[in-house]
Amino acid sequence: MVQGGLDTAIAAVTASGQPYATETRTVDGIDFVVFSNAPNNLRELYEQGLQHPDRDFFVYQGERFTYKEAWEEGARVANQLKHQGIKPGDRVGIALRNYPEWIFAFMGITAIGAVGVAMNAWWSGEEMVYGIEDSGLRLLFADQERIERLQPHRDKLNVQVVAVRCDPEDCLSWKQFVENGSRLMPDEPVDPDANATILYTSGSTAHPKGVLSTHRAIVNALMCWECSGAIGAHMYPQAAKAPPPPHLPATILTVPLFHVSGLVVQFLQSFRPGRKLVAMYKWDADEALGIIERERITSFNGVPTMAWELVQSNAFEKYDLSSLRSAGGGGAAMAPEHARQIDQKVGKGSAGTGWGMTETQGLATGIGGEAFLQRPRSCGRAVAPLVKVKVVDKEGNDLSAHETGELCIWGVMNFREYWNQPEATRSTLVDGWVHTGDIGHMDEEGYVFITDREKDMVIRGGENIGCQEVEAVLYDHPAVLEVAVFGVPDERLGETLASVVCVSPDDPVDEEELKTFALGRLAKFKVPDHFWIRTDRLPRIASEKIFKRGLREEAIKQLTRTI
Repeated sequence: MVQGGLDTAIAAVTASGQPYATETRTVDGIDFVVFSNAPNNLRELYEQGLQHPDRDFFVYQGERFTYKEAWEEGARVANQLKHQGIKPGDRVGIALRNYPEWIFAFMGITAIGAVGVAMNAWWSGEEMVYGIEDSGLRLLFADQERIERLQPHRDKLNVQVVAVRCDPEDCLSWKQFVENGSRLMPDEPVDPDANATILYTSGSTAHPKGVLSTHRAIVNALMCWECSGAIGAHMYPQAAKAPPPPHLPATILTVPLFHVSGLVVQFLQSFRPGRKLVAMYKWDADEALGIIERERITSFNGVPTMAWELVQSNAFEKYDLSSLRSAGGGGAAMAPEHARQIDQKVGKGSAGTGWGMTETQGLATGIGGEAFLQRPRSCGRAVAPLVKVKVVDKEGNDLSAHETGELCIWGVMNFREYWNQPEATRSTLVDGWVHTGDIGHMDEEGYVFITDREKDMVIRGGENIGCQEVEAVLYDHPAVLEVAVFGVPDERLGETLASVVCVSPDDPVDEEELKTFALGRLAKFKVPDHFWIRTDRLPRIASEKIFKRGLREEAIKQLTRTI
């Protein structure tokens, strides 16, 4: 389909009076395209789920909650938070596995205008302390594992803890917290541009940055994904006339809810279409196949590794997967061979991927079907009608098609600021554009190709790991003189973390000691999988910076020889 057909479809679908009509709205001094009929806030989004009150909404192992039940549980949390003195703008944290209480807590927090702080459940105790203190939490919902990690630090933390699925003596239990809460959702006035969430993302700094986003940013991102489907239906009316699918929409919650993909793409995107969300205790491809058959899952979205493991499972042919219409993921590049396998095994046109960031609510580009098979190394085009993507050089000048530079993303869905980090905000968010640090180019049709990353960051199975953060921890070891942390290719995870360490010859240390040291201070997924220990100084470039690229190339050669 030529660009003219796309432009015509966008104009028709977003025209005044249409469900996806758009208008221009000034937000934080920038004129953005927004949806005229978007919910004003997340509370209104949750209320739209009551259009299908008796449908299954959230399933976790043997527990099942309808949309009406989830609304009422969220209301109980909201009312009790108000009773505890939580006010609009106060930060309330969630540090849990993907339990139903995660969902209810988030609904209650954001429904009254408080800010939901989605804490990384894999953080160490010290990392949790940083997140609590940095965000200024008033209250924290946490489960047994997280409470145990926090226990050595509780004396210095001024935060109330509500214990979920456990009952330690020094915490208020979830049951005690909600038992007197009304099931009538409070009708708090929440402005569209009020702060809604803080999600912590690793990057090139020693500590993760808190990404602050608004209600307007989130709900417009959700509607943009919907609208892109309506645009496709307008462009291909014959496909739109096909009989409706025999199964109600349903998906698996494959990633943690503290991720933007879990929170926004999977959880929050379920309310309007009435999609069923089935959570797993932890990722397991064979278990996921059983869920697809049992719950009649219609779409699968995770990191690309998960979709690949699904179709590669020895149990794939044992299950009835006829309900599944699409399988893909984002957060890391999908290998072309993975896309081809998904297309063959799940169904033609079923593979897809996209690109986005925590800073953009996970929204930026998308691609699927035949377009993806023709361009397997592309992450797609900007999602119409809200998003723009451009490529700039080091001076910020726009580049033409096929010229390589930094990719930038524009749209109302972009974050407001990095919490407590004004300088990082100014360098990343410029005139409504997020400077992503990803390096790539666009072709004549607007398809985006990512070729490198400017930021010192590794994506391990969809998890962002800031190399500087890991280096800072390893430098704390008394024997470590110099350290370089970087990513190396991994067939399953996309990348894994590697480290070259220079240690004092008078204070020898082995790999196990360094791993144990790092595990005491970092989440397990941030601890390097590979160590090379030496006593000679690490190589430098002309500026005296460590020659990390050379070390990485050397490491990859060594790993290749051992395969």
